[in-house]
Amino acid sequence: MDYIDIHTKLKKENLAETFPMIRQKVAEIGDWGLTEETEYLWTTYQQMLQFMLQGIDDAQRERIRTNICHQLGFVVSRLERLERIKNHAEEKYVSVSKEMKRVSSFESIVSHLESVSQEMEEVTNDELLRDSIRQYRMGGLKEQHETTMLNLFNWTWTSELWQNADVDLANRIIFSESINANDKAIFIAATTLSLFEFVDAAKMLFLLDCYLVEDEIVSQRALVGFLLVFHFSYAQLKDNQDLQDRLRIYSDDAAFIHDLYATMMQLQLSCTTDSVTSRMRNDIMPVLMQGLMKKNTPKQQNIDPDAFIKNGENPEWMTDEKMNKKMHEMAELQLDGADIYFASFSTLKGYDFFHKMPHWFYPFSLDNNHTPELKKFSDGMVNKVIRVILNGSPFCNSDKYSLCFTLSNIGGMAGNAMEAQISSQIPDGMDLDEMAESEELHQPKRADIRRHYVFDLYRFYHLYPYKQQFFNPFTMLKEHPVTPFSNPMLQELMADDEEELAQYADFLMRKEFYQAALDIFTTIANNEFDPELASVWQKIGFCHQKLNHKEETIHAYTVANSIKPNSKWTLSHLAMLCYTSGRMEEAAKYYHELLEINPESLKYLMNSAQSLMQCGQYEEAMPLLYKASFLDEESPLVKLQLAWCLMVCGKKEDAMKFILELKAEETTQEEANMLMGLMLLLDGRVKESYQQLQTLINENNRNELQQRLDTLCRHQLLKRTTLTLFMDALVLHI
Repeated sequence: MDYIDIHTKLKKENLAETFPMIRQKVAEIGDWGLTEETEYLWTTYQQMLQFMLQGIDDAQRERIRTNICHQLGFVVSRLERLERIKNHAEEKYVSVSKEMKRVSSFESIVSHLESVSQEMEEVTNDELLRDSIRQYRMGGLKEQHETTMLNLFNWTWTSELWQNADVDLANRIIFSESINANDKAIFIAATTLSLFEFVDAAKMLFLLDCYLVEDEIVSQRALVGFLLVFHFSYAQLKDNQDLQDRLRIYSDDAAFIHDLYATMMQLQLSCTTDSVTSRMRNDIMPVLMQGLMKKNTPKQQNIDPDAFIKNGENPEWMTDEKMNKKMHEMAELQLDGADIYFASFSTLKGYDFFHKMPHWFYPFSLDNNHTPELKKFSDGMVNKVIRVILNGSPFCNSDKYSLCFTLSNIGGMAGNAMEAQISSQIPDGMDLDEMAESEELHQPKRADIRRHYVFDLYRFYHLYPYKQQFFNPFTMLKEHPVTPFSNPMLQELMADDEEELAQYADFLMRKEFYQAALDIFTTIANNEFDPELASVWQKIGFCHQKLNHKEETIHAYTVANSIKPNSKWTLSHLAMLCYTSGRMEEAAKYYHELLEINPESLKYLMNSAQSLMQCGQYEEAMPLLYKASFLDEESPLVKLQLAWCLMVCGKKEDAMKFILELKAEETTQEEANMLMGLMLLLDGRVKESYQQLQTLINENNRNELQQRLDTLCRHQLLKRTTLTLFMDALVLHI
């Protein structure tokens, strides 16, 4: 059975073709629960058809038919899962699903987690226990806790559609006072991953509700998971009334809307990871490493004084400046939320810890079962520095674990050397004990939680050994960015806040998601006369320009210029676009306006003159070229254009002065010789002109020569018959 085809037909509510196929497949699979559910839906639909044939008009039949289509969609998803388990034993999902059959129930996992968590808390808080006994008992409890968490994650990831009892147990985990926030966060991650296996409205509603809990690591992970799944699975969820009603309630929560926008930004920033990684590897890090190596090089006893005065600069100072610049660039990327450490840590995911799928989503904790290597530093300087770095660092959770496992391999003389090096770098008066225990470092902000969770998800989907078996949402975000207009539900929820909307469109434009940004800007720019919308029309034009929509670009810039005239940015873009599109009269008009704003601009003078000459207005172009020559007497480009303009205007003697100057310059000899050949032709010295130009003409400049000769003909300086015969002679090498 082609499940994609079945799902497609169900979305179109084609029951005539899909019902027989589904019933046949259910019979082949032989699952009692699915058989009962499918036959109930079939009986209901048969009754509807019979009532219709009897002429009974039921006002609810359209709604009931749509609901049957939705229920069958879930049946097909479960059929697909059962067939996958039956036929694809090599997949991780299948092996874990089979392994979970040994677990008696979801309720047993939840109960065991609660009891183990409660007992761990009691042992920790029991002041009468000796440290050795507490340590012994905690060791066993941590092992039980780890096993239980693995079972919870795996059961949730491979679970089918949640029933009411499952939702109750999920809420029991989230609202339990004995289960800590980190465990709840892992459960949220497992729920998110399960939704990418097949969509379950009950789980989506659960994630949405989890946004309201007080533990921010839970609420922000739930929001990321909800939005990521909702973006790609809207088609399966669009008709769920419970979800629609719940989102309408959330629409009045300004904090929720703001967090949604911030989450969208973070998800889309993940699409820049490849380019950021390339920039870090090939640009920023080489400069930083070079600077660090130079700093660590022993000072030479014999200093070369020439090194300090060459070009008036200090080579050491130059290196430091480069380092500072690259450090600043890296800091800007980090502040923007970019994933600057992916490349550094991608090679550190081979530790056994990362062979277990749930560990990719463990919130980092120095006190869990998997960081015993930190204890080997006891209370030394390295331990304190590590705690400061890990608790207050920009690293995501899985990268912090990678760092721990890497540091655990440092020992002996290397460990002592590292401690000595760190100690020497600590400023006087800095209290590492106080910093290590600082509450501020231990309380990440909401934005940090979201960002680190997105980074953890990104690493899982790109680096997990079985990554090929998973749908990777991050690769799809490049082609299908998440925006408030991704689907009607998000649009209804988010599109009313124009300030947030405009900021998100600006973000998309900066990150080069031009079509997505354009969709938003076009909605905001609801008319072509509001002066407040000038900048929006500029951005619309810029996005069209990047998408190579020439006519739409010119229209948008024209609107921007009409509602807010004299903007140098708008006029320069309009002039350039009109020029490259061959609309020379318009280009000349816009360059004229630019010259009124900045009459001393050499660039505008030259471009304006070029536009006028392209329109055949050489007399009008000449004063502009003379002014450009006055501003830059040595410019060969100005001299070339002025010589040609003078020639066309019949001022051959003036033109010859510039041609002779150009012939004296090595870089402009070829262009000058071509102008000299044309001058000879105008003087009637045809043979000399032919000899001059024959050595110059080639495939690259033949069209240019033809255009110049045509121009001379149009200005009646050369006869058309002479031009034709002259070009034929050059081409035929007479």
